[in-house]
Amino acid sequence: MITARMTAGRRIAASIALTALAFGATGCGAINQQATTTNYAASDGSNITVAEAKARNILLVVNDESHEARLIGSVVNRSDSALSLSIAPEGLAPIRLNVPADTALKLEDDANEQLVSNLTKSAGEHIDVTLSVGGESVESSIPVVDGTLPEYRDFVPGGSDPHVGDHLTPSPKSEEAHH
Repeated sequence: MITARMTAGRRIAASIALTALAFGATGCGAINQQATTTNYAASDGSNITVAEAKARNILLVVNDESHEARLIGSVVNRSDSALSLSIAPEGLAPIRLNVPADTALKLEDDANEQLVSNLTKSAGEHIDVTLSVGGESVESSIPVVDGTLPEYRDFVPGGSDPHVGDHLTPSPKSEEAHH
């Protein structure tokens, strides 16, 4: 009888240990939010939704010398009717976009080019913006970038300096120093 009780006790202890191990291995998901369920902007720009308008990867590409910037990104309208979106950078004139029903308006297309003058923000900063559709408004911020990264060089107002990204490529002299 003592042996049977000891065996039962060992079984219970082993079951508890296995349960604790299994819960410890999976417990993080039980008490913490899963990172894969978080919505975020997968690129450099901001994602902002107001009413039926979904602004995706919105940012300004600046020419620091002229204080002029180009708004890039997309505005998606999945509704059955056209909408008028106003994007008002803090202290600057608003940009008005007419987006047809069930359409994605790509601001990188030359036909949809939108320029902002007198920008006081530099590359690396954010600017507060207000997006409005009808009577709804949302306040957010969007990043300001320059032509350092190749994917933005074509959007710098007035063109970008072809040598702006030279500092990102190691020179042969610096490569030799590491060998």
